[in-house]
Amino acid sequence: MNDHPKLTKEQQDTCERLLDKSQEAFILAIELFNRPTIRYRVEGCAFFLCNAWELMLKAYIAKRDGYEAIFYPGKENRTLALEDCLKKVMTNDKDPVRLNVESINELRNTGTHFVVEEYEITYGPIFQANIRNYDDRLRTYHGIEICNRIPDNYLVLSVNRTDIDGESIRAKYTPEVAERLLSMQNDIDLRSAEESNTKYAAYFRTEFVLSKKEGIPIRVDNSAGSTARVIKQVVQPDDRYPYRMSDLLKLVNRQLLRQAVKFTSGENADARFNNYHFNLFVKCYGMKHDERYAFDRATAAEKKAGRHQYTYSNAVVNFIVGEIAKDPEHIVEKLRRKVEGEEND
Repeated sequence: MNDHPKLTKEQQDTCERLLDKSQEAFILAIELFNRPTIRYRVEGCAFFLCNAWELMLKAYIAKRDGYEAIFYPGKENRTLALEDCLKKVMTNDKDPVRLNVESINELRNTGTHFVVEEYEITYGPIFQANIRNYDDRLRTYHGIEICNRIPDNYLVLSVNRTDIDGESIRAKYTPEVAERLLSMQNDIDLRSAEESNTKYAAYFRTEFVLSKKEGIPIRVDNSAGSTARVIKQVVQPDDRYPYRMSDLLKLVNRQLLRQAVKFTSGENADARFNNYHFNLFVKCYGMKHDERYAFDRATAAEKKAGRHQYTYSNAVVNFIVGEIAKDPEHIVEKLRRKVEGEEND
């Protein structure tokens, strides 16, 4: 942070109140969106998400630049609007996180005049990315874990993913409302394609997999009246294996912190999970050769030359955190002995 005068006790208390209200607004946004009986939930969610971001960013600006920085020059009673907070903190106007918040802010400012149920289809992925972005920036800017207030699984929204049909929309609404909604959908689709970034729009999918290895035991009944085809699904590596090793290490340490697991390594009774520890897990469990955990993005030529580019799945994070939590004091020594034993065989 920049070298600014320290905040007074009163100003510090104000920043803490801003952060407290920010988290309350964020939780309200999630609860409102996930209540199916409320038809106004998308517009309401947009309002509370914008409020959450504005308060959180103001607290950050005050701590970074001084308390006076959250006010417009010469206007002591008027604090910065969300748009100006974004410009101060995220100076790159192509930042997908900033673009995401700006899209929701546009809905807040204009969408309430065109109340349509299809907003959920259009803005659901934008909201989902926003939820994750807020969680990440609250942690980065203020060292606060929102999951101390709301369980991690509640950060996934219940989003309707049917497609918008132009003819149906035009038949259902006035020309002004219909064209506005279709134009908004087109703009968001184009921006999502351009950004190709889950920080702007995110989708969570539930998939059913027919597997002989694990899961619910089932069988195919050839005498059934209805027919189905067993197919092999094309897996997108970026979706299934999104993490490089540096990202994975951060996630493991974050999960250990959330679960209050005190990981021990050598003399360090409160160690951070690092490359060495990860490589012990890789060697012990053959993770780089297990499709559940890893994917080699290297080209055939690179592989032939012995160069590999592994990325990892979320299953790696869950497995490692689970094993550490079972025996945080001795897990490293156990893995080390196992590796040394295998190397000596």
